[in-house]
Amino acid sequence: MFEVRLLGPVEVWQGDRRAPLGGVRPLAVLSALVVHLGEVLSTERLVDCVWDEQAPATAGALVATHVSAVRRALARVTPATVVRTRPPGYVADLEPSQIDARRFEALLAEGRTSAMGGRPEEAADLLSEALGLWRGPEALEGLGQSFARIEAARLAELRLIAQEESFALGLELGGADRMIAPLLAHVAAHPLRERPRGQLMTALYRAGRVSDALRTYQEGRAILREELGIDPGPQLRSLHQAVLTDDAKLAGTAGPRSTGREPAGPPKQPSGGARSEAGTASEAGTRNTAGPALRPAPSHLPPDIADFVGRCEQIGWASSLLGKADEAGRTASPIGVLSGRSGTGKTALAVHVGHRLAALFPDGRLFVDLRAGDTAPLQPADALARLLRAMGADPETLPTSVEELTGLYRTYIGPRRVLLILDNAAGEAHVRPLLPPGPGCAVLVTSRRRLVALEGAAHLDLAVPGEAEALELLRRVAGPQRTEAEPAGAAEIVSLCGRLPLAVRIAGARLAARPHWAPGRLARRLRDERGRLNELRAGDLELRTSLELGYADLDLPERRALRRLALLELPDFASWIAAPLLDIGTLEAEEAVERLVDCHFIDVIGVDDTGRTRYRIHDLAREHARERCLSEESAEERTAAVLRLVASWLGLARKAAARGPGAAGRYFPEPAAVRPLDAETEEELLKNPASWFAAEQACLLAAVEYCADNGMDRAARDLAGALIASSAALYNQFDAWSRSHAAAMAAVRRSGDGEGEAWLLAGLGQLRYEQDEFEESYAYFAQALRLFEARGDVPGGAALALAGMGTARREQGGYTEALELLNAALERYGEPAERGARARVLYGIGHVHREQGRGARARQVLSEALELYRA
Repeated sequence: MFEVRLLGPVEVWQGDRRAPLGGVRPLAVLSALVVHLGEVLSTERLVDCVWDEQAPATAGALVATHVSAVRRALARVTPATVVRTRPPGYVADLEPSQIDARRFEALLAEGRTSAMGGRPEEAADLLSEALGLWRGPEALEGLGQSFARIEAARLAELRLIAQEESFALGLELGGADRMIAPLLAHVAAHPLRERPRGQLMTALYRAGRVSDALRTYQEGRAILREELGIDPGPQLRSLHQAVLTDDAKLAGTAGPRSTGREPAGPPKQPSGGARSEAGTASEAGTRNTAGPALRPAPSHLPPDIADFVGRCEQIGWASSLLGKADEAGRTASPIGVLSGRSGTGKTALAVHVGHRLAALFPDGRLFVDLRAGDTAPLQPADALARLLRAMGADPETLPTSVEELTGLYRTYIGPRRVLLILDNAAGEAHVRPLLPPGPGCAVLVTSRRRLVALEGAAHLDLAVPGEAEALELLRRVAGPQRTEAEPAGAAEIVSLCGRLPLAVRIAGARLAARPHWAPGRLARRLRDERGRLNELRAGDLELRTSLELGYADLDLPERRALRRLALLELPDFASWIAAPLLDIGTLEAEEAVERLVDCHFIDVIGVDDTGRTRYRIHDLAREHARERCLSEESAEERTAAVLRLVASWLGLARKAAARGPGAAGRYFPEPAAVRPLDAETEEELLKNPASWFAAEQACLLAAVEYCADNGMDRAARDLAGALIASSAALYNQFDAWSRSHAAAMAAVRRSGDGEGEAWLLAGLGQLRYEQDEFEESYAYFAQALRLFEARGDVPGGAALALAGMGTARREQGGYTEALELLNAALERYGEPAERGARARVLYGIGHVHREQGRGARARQVLSEALELYRA
């Protein structure tokens, strides 16, 4: 049967085949036509439906394009023409029975008619069928246009009416015990609706829980006064009085079903007598149940997220997996593990799927927060006891050992069809005792770790959503008017939050709480990386708390590795850098990084041209880990770790430069320290020096800036030299060259390192030479010469500066001065250690002789240079 489904995400099905409707606009066109079934919607009206008041100039033509897209998608599942052209627009050619929302309304009407006609069992079945058509928390989920919001609100109200009619029938048919759990959830979700509150009071009274019934009334009165400034209506007050006076009529009727202000129960009937026999019998029947069959099916899922956004592919994965609990021939329950970093929405997704598929598990939906991030996570014995109590076991008779609890738990859950959500699992051992023993149940586990050793489990890594989903979440939380008024600011907020759902939700809540803030204002506050975590808190939501829970879940070596890797704020990195940071071997370092990948603190982003895997820490997680490093490690420990890494970089850079062309490393002296890696790793990294330089350039630049900002001026200038010796000089990466020297220059000037300043000035002189800015190049080299000569004992410094000045003048055609400067440089260079430098100066001298017409002399000098180059 061809069917359009609106009661959840909009979908089109033909039997078991789903039509791929594509983007939001085609979906909105089809939805508008189906919502207005039988009406011809003109092109102009469809434009209004799809774009509201923000239609582009080409909207009319786009409607035709989207209609064509809808027709192509539907043609894949049905030969019938569903969307017909009917001047001045289009109409949906469907029967009401082909639309789940219309069937829902028809079943609701039939159910209410049957109830009024005295057929409660028939009415209950019809309403159950109607409510079973819903697949999500709201209709037309994912569409934000005005027509969709209006229709969704209308259908939501009808759904509430159907639920409350169903509750009334359940009470009428004597199912007070079974009604308590769903009524508790319903009243919690809709605290201002008086009718279900009265139904809950009635159910509690009939179950012998008079004090809970009275407390339910008091809570409702307090909420109504606080939210609306009114007292409960006369019917709820009447029911309250009936409970107080133990009215015998409460034992046998759920009260009238009517419209208007929702009735809560029968009118006041004071009796003044003792509690009724029916009430006592109900209480006695629930006090000591020997087995779970006499209790209502437990439903412990937290409320679904009202503004849940996207994750369609992940919902499909989980739904397909849990649906296998119904397969014939299964010998074990399907188990799904949702893993991901803190704040990605693992729990929200699991709960959302649990609500969507609740009908598959009639014996209960159990939720246990294993609190893996707490200092004292929930132990298996405690978790088993909670689950047993939820399924009706007498808490006073529960055994104490894990083995006995496990056996009793398996006895209780074995014959049931239960959905079990285990939230925040620390590891496989945390989960195994809680798994059902056979088929029929299903399990969803959320964890920051992958739990790859959990037998028979399917795994889904939950990454941050795409930009469109993150923007939609911000829009829903902050309000569409806020984000649409300043789309660039909204997009920047999402980017600065790293698209992390929890961070985006907090940012949206902050905007919602401050209607006088434009998105751009919050974006400006989030730009400061050091203060970003402080900004991402609203009410009881705080990103730092979530990140702290994930951090606490790591063991001590993993925490140390994460702290050190986050310290320099590298844009990405290869695993070998953990070796010097942690003072361990490269294989051990790779294992440490991969463990953090398994815990979702580090992402794999690809493979560089050296064949090494590159990793990245999410910006917000990195900032939190950096904070922990600053608070948990001493300055001496941090400095030692960074200097070991710097020494390893410098050792590799020197070797890579020696294998590359040009010997650009001549512009810096030997670094303060080098630290070799193991020979095998070095050989793998330096097979292609250019590839290694390209992979590491951004890291080297970040390290220069970190060292410069943290008092390690010698490391900063040595790394700046490594950049010259690498892609900066050899491959014209002038921006990295300039930034590294500017940062290092500021550091050496703060510390009074005149020699370091001289070397950096020489590096800037060479940069300007490479950029053909010869006068600036000459000036930098001249400044370097003055500083070198003031110190007098800097090997090669003055000669390098003179050679740079002479080369600049040579390029400018000032041959007389160039020859004088180059000869002075040649006198300063010794032999044979500096023969490469002497060769370069001799080449410059020979060039000047040739330009000035002294061919024989030029040939003699250039031949001498050639011999030195060959040597």
